[in-house]
Amino acid sequence: MTHGSSQPADKQRVELILERIDQLPTLSPIAQKLLDAASNDDVDINELAALIESDPSLTGKVLSLCRRSDRGLGDSITDVMHAITLVGLEAIRAAVLSVEVYELLNSESVEQKQNAFDSKGHWQGCMSVACACELIASAHPNCSVRPETAFTAGLLHGLGRSALNMSLPESYGKVLRVAEQRGEDSAGLERELIGIDHHAAGRRLAEHWGLPQVLQDIAWLYDLQAESIPTSDHRTLIGIVATARALCRRLNMGWFGDFGQPKDIAAIAPKFGLSVDNVEEISLSIHERLSERCSAFGMEEISPAEILIQSVTRANARLAAMNRALTARSSHGTQQKKVLDAIGSFCTESHQGNGLANAMSHIASSAAELIEGELFTIITQADRDQHWRLFRFTPDGQLIRSEILEPPLIGPEERATVAMLADPHQSRAAAANVIPWLSQYAAETVETDDIRILPLLSGDESIERNGQAAILLVESEFETSVKSATQRKALLSVWGAAVASALRHEHSRRLADELADRHRDLSSTQAKLAETQSMARLGVMTAGAAHEMNNPLTVIKGYAQVLRTKIVDTELRKLAEKVGHSAQEISDLITSMNLIADPPEPKPEKTSIQGLINKCVMEARERTRMNCASRVSVPSHLPVAMLDPQLLSQALVELISNAAESGSDEIIEIRVQIDQLDDRLLIMVKDHGCGMSAKTVEHAFDPFFSEKPAGRQTGLGLCRARRVVEIMGGTISISSKETIGTRVLVTLPSWRVTEKDRDISKAA
Repeated sequence: MTHGSSQPADKQRVELILERIDQLPTLSPIAQKLLDAASNDDVDINELAALIESDPSLTGKVLSLCRRSDRGLGDSITDVMHAITLVGLEAIRAAVLSVEVYELLNSESVEQKQNAFDSKGHWQGCMSVACACELIASAHPNCSVRPETAFTAGLLHGLGRSALNMSLPESYGKVLRVAEQRGEDSAGLERELIGIDHHAAGRRLAEHWGLPQVLQDIAWLYDLQAESIPTSDHRTLIGIVATARALCRRLNMGWFGDFGQPKDIAAIAPKFGLSVDNVEEISLSIHERLSERCSAFGMEEISPAEILIQSVTRANARLAAMNRALTARSSHGTQQKKVLDAIGSFCTESHQGNGLANAMSHIASSAAELIEGELFTIITQADRDQHWRLFRFTPDGQLIRSEILEPPLIGPEERATVAMLADPHQSRAAAANVIPWLSQYAAETVETDDIRILPLLSGDESIERNGQAAILLVESEFETSVKSATQRKALLSVWGAAVASALRHEHSRRLADELADRHRDLSSTQAKLAETQSMARLGVMTAGAAHEMNNPLTVIKGYAQVLRTKIVDTELRKLAEKVGHSAQEISDLITSMNLIADPPEPKPEKTSIQGLINKCVMEARERTRMNCASRVSVPSHLPVAMLDPQLLSQALVELISNAAESGSDEIIEIRVQIDQLDDRLLIMVKDHGCGMSAKTVEHAFDPFFSEKPAGRQTGLGLCRARRVVEIMGGTISISSKETIGTRVLVTLPSWRVTEKDRDISKAA
């Protein structure tokens, strides 16, 4: 039963093993002659007897076996010819074959170096099975199996183990050690690790020696289920061997190379027509029979009592081994349960919150349940060129320290990466340079030599490809706390998956924020574009309107002035003045609309802010005839500004005029200061009037919007002021509360005189 494999390499390996088996020593000429005699009716008995007697050692062992054949012949057998006459040629052939095979394989086994194959125990086990087979065959005469044939079959059933041990001593020794550690039979492991089991090896050796078909089939089929054994003339003999082996394994009479539970005799014997009671009765006499057969074969002289003691000793050793295995499995199970509980708890808790710091906290808490020590520090790097992020925790997962670190240099121009520390091929060299530097942040109280690095993202190609990496620093050996490599891998995989998920979540959130910013920028840009397009269309319209309407308006204003000088009637003169004034208002409206739609380019020049504001206050006072006072506050150290005084004046006059018309007699405040954060020039105009409603504040800068009575204002003042400030690179904002007052803030980021401005001024 070779190991089924479709791989050519496996087939070639099996063929090499079979070739080694074919190279094992062959049987002696005496055994070959006897095997030929079994198939030849015309055989010279005298010649066979003389051939056996040519080997004195063989002759003595054969006669000894014949005297112990339980036929009541005893010492009456004195020579080989006499033995052939009394016990038959078949019995002599079986005895010779048994002695030959034992001496051949046992002598080779003795020369093998010590390994897991117990040669002495193996042959004692084979001899015990042979004795049990002989006794079972004698107890079941209706089975038509000769006892000597059964003895030979039992003795040679384990040919395959000897063949594998002689051909592949080291490999087979490893198989036996693994089988013993696992507490299972060896055949499956033989097929898994070598490619061929001892059943197939035994059949191949039997074929190589030219043994009868019955012995070939026994070496091959003895361990199969009864239902799987094909129907043949020697099926019962195969069942006798299987039953005898189960009995001897149960009695621990030798070493069998199998470490699982022996088969149940009550389940085997009836399927081959054997009586369970008869088989059980054999266990009372098998020790004495084994002692006799060992003596006859020239094996170690051993009494039945000693055999029994050896059996008890093996049973105790087996129980001790089973106890050790159970203890190891119990310890492994306890450790596995602890690891699985930690994984389950980690998976449950880690889903209760998002964020990288939260994931790191759960990893540190989970690691503290399994790994001894006080050091639990996690370091991540989102990209090879980015900074390191360090998270240091207490054993219960509380964050002690969180820092962003600049990666240290490990060469003249090369910076260390977390991936270097996570890579087992680079970690030793990288750690030698980095860990001493890192320890001042990760663990001030832990010796540098005690720090251990556990990679958390190893094997995650999608993460590692982006240069992301994470490591866990602890102060004790991970292998000491979690002895199973599989469990360590599972833990690191679960923790690593949490890190990878947190990094992806953080990356997605960052992308979402960037997308939201881009969306806001896009919306703002679209709004500005729409406004620009509207202003462009308004500019075209106002330019056309100015061109088409200025001439008629000029005529109207001129005739109105002429009429005012010509008309004597006072009422008519006032009407003429109104006509001229209205025409001027229309002309001013068109000019304002043209300024909003197509403002002029700013022409900055050195300007005194104090003087400019004083001038604006005077103009606003003349326009509105305001009866309230104003207070101008300008820092004494404020330097000369580089601004367009004409444009800024237009804006400030509008703002001061609006404050004057707010309905308050209190002082209007005009304050100038410099923003300490970004050096912007701030100009605030504040009144204490009736204030604005929320709707008014929202639409204050819209063209033609005004809540004042019809005819009082055109609604373009604040719109024109904002347009002027914006083309100067600044902003304007309004905050107001009803019955309390209004505050308008103008910010100008570019107002200082630069070196370039000074150079231009000098050149001029």
